[in-house]
Amino acid sequence: MIASTRISISGKSRLGIIRIPFFLCILVALSACEKITDWPLDQNPDRTIVVEARITNEFKVQQVQLSFPTENLNDQPHPFIQASVWISRDNQTIHFSESAETPGTYLSDEPFAAAVGSPYHLTIEKEEQVYEAETYMVPVLPFESPLFTFHAGRGLFSINWNNDKYSPFEQAMYEADIQWQHLPGYNHPDSLARVILRFYTLSTIDVSYIIFPQEEEEVYFPAGSVVHFSKYSLNNEYGAYIRALLSETQWQGSLFETARANLPGNISNGGWGYFSTCAVIRDTLLVE
Repeated sequence: MIASTRISISGKSRLGIIRIPFFLCILVALSACEKITDWPLDQNPDRTIVVEARITNEFKVQQVQLSFPTENLNDQPHPFIQASVWISRDNQTIHFSESAETPGTYLSDEPFAAAVGSPYHLTIEKEEQVYEAETYMVPVLPFESPLFTFHAGRGLFSINWNNDKYSPFEQAMYEADIQWQHLPGYNHPDSLARVILRFYTLSTIDVSYIIFPQEEEEVYFPAGSVVHFSKYSLNNEYGAYIRALLSETQWQGSLFETARANLPGNISNGGWGYFSTCAVIRDTLLVE
């Protein structure tokens, strides 16, 4: 019995000795697969341009914002100055002049309103650089005004969007500019007294937006707040751009986030951003 026991223990020990070097070999092999790679980063972002241009169907002085891309997330962009900017449609051409107060902001020389129909063409020229973009406007459908939920424990309200996240018939962007700096106790410069919130109706069923949406920080505001509410129409291409932008920002961090990719902008010559024409309807609401 004693001899038998010794043989059994010796067998187990031998197996253990065999297994340990095997797993060590696996670990060494895996660690040998690691390799440091230095990706070459573009250290000259001044070679391209960032365009922010949303022309609406409102008769007003329209605006085009031009800047250089930034290297870091929180850097302040430098304005793209002294450019020639114009928008054309059919036989009509509207020129834009740079604002003296805010460099990089170009204002139309005369007020005008975009309309559904022919495409609009944006041209930006500076020295030998030429950037172009083309877009078109689709109609905007009536909207349901948002609701406001009162939280008794806080004595404050929050917004409850009263619109669909998905629709096969339209794509739209909703914007709520909520202000309460006019109320007593909120007019201090360091007091939070204004927020801009956005909500989207898209023609795609996105898991990270509809089925398993991420938790978002709730924004609370007092009774008496004024809400300037707007709804913008999005054509199919601009809707795809907005969806890609959400995938790169708001939807990142979810279990179903997408792989990183460049945004599908419509600026030629390697330009970034988007030139859009949107029909818009607005309303002003009082929180009470």
